[in-house]
This record gives sequence, C-alpha cells and structure tokens, in this order.
Amino acid sequence: MRRILCLAALSCAAFAATPVAYATPSPPDVPRFHKRFFVITVGDRYGLLVCGPAPTSPAACAALERVGGDPALLARRPDASCTMEYAPVKVTARGVWDGVRRRYTHTFPNACELAVTGGSVFSV
Repeated sequence: MRRILCLAALSCAAFAATPVAYATPSPPDVPRFHKRFFVITVGDRYGLLVCGPAPTSPAACAALERVGGDPALLARRPDASCTMEYAPVKVTARGVWDGVRRRYTHTFPNACELAVTGGSVFSV
C-alpha cells in the first residue's frame, strides 16, 4: 500500500512539474468596418446602426464618417427651420467607432430639431 501511495505521489509531482503550453489566441484581424456600430435610442424606439461594406443606413454612416464617429459633432443644417413647439425628444447613441467607445445623450426640443441635426443617424 505504501508503494502505491509513493508511486501516485511521484506521478502527481511529475505532472505538476511539466510545463503546460496555454493557447493564447492572437487578436483577430478585424477589418475596420466591424468596429463601427451604434445602438440608437429615440424616445421609446431603438435600433442598431452598423457601418461597413453593407451598412444598415448608408446616409447615417456617411454623416458619422464626416464627424469621426462622434454624434455630438453632428451639426444642425443651417438652411432648416423648425417651429418653436416644445415636445422634447431624448436620444442616446452608444457604440464603438474605430475601436473608441462612444456615448451620446441629448434632448432635442422637438422632432424637427432632431431631424435637422441628427438626420438619418437618429431615424429609427
């Protein structure tokens, strides 16, 4: 019995001392367009905006491309006019653009102001 215990202990020690090669996956070569997406919320509606070779909204992706993927930099169209109606619309955009996490929250005074500022980006 003593012999079996010694043999078992030596076997365990031998396996414990053996170096283990852990497989560490290399980072995937993800194309740039896979790192461009937003979850857009407008009021109680939401949608997923994906920019890439087959974008969900080419116009929205082009608008975000012009501002480097930062929805806060979307400019209001200067030729647009809206009424002074106050019917607030809250929007959020959370996502990633070229590996940088983005988060944007804003309350527009009405749907017209949202449309002339965010345009196709916030059309969900």
